[in-house]
Amino acid sequence: MAVLLLLSGCANTTDGDARADATSSAAAITTASAPTPWDPCTIPDEAIERAGLNVETKESGVFGRDQNGFKICGWEDRPPNNKYYVRIFAGLEGIDYIDDPGYFDRLQPVRIGFRDAIQYQQIAADATLHCGVAFSAGAELIMATLNTDSLVRTPPYDPCTELNSVVAALDSELPA
Repeated sequence: MAVLLLLSGCANTTDGDARADATSSAAAITTASAPTPWDPCTIPDEAIERAGLNVETKESGVFGRDQNGFKICGWEDRPPNNKYYVRIFAGLEGIDYIDDPGYFDRLQPVRIGFRDAIQYQQIAADATLHCGVAFSAGAELIMATLNTDSLVRTPPYDPCTELNSVVAALDSELPA
């Protein structure tokens, strides 16, 4: 198709015009790149430390890979605790993404700092060990999860209260 456009651009012109037509025909075929979500791994280390997380444990993606169109970054809490892991997800989805009862349940509205959010649990997750929260930021969905380490049976914190505290501490670094 591009060859036909280039050839047809050259067929009825003089040498000086053929170059201009070929250039504009090739430019017309170029497509815009798809938008990408904000990358939570760009949160400055100082902010991560203020939120009580360990910057040395930063992991981009899940096992190094983003998933389902979401940019993902995670950190453990600071030593000597190392009792939980927080991940932040950013994707080009609406808040209704978490309305899927096949993946999320126990949804309830919460206020985190100045943001209206929805607290949730993943299906079959133990609410005494794990928690999630989600909110919209412009055209993006920001989700954060707290997963308690598998060796901790009775954490000295409520996972949702702890997660909401971490997210509130990072609020100024998150998209508006």
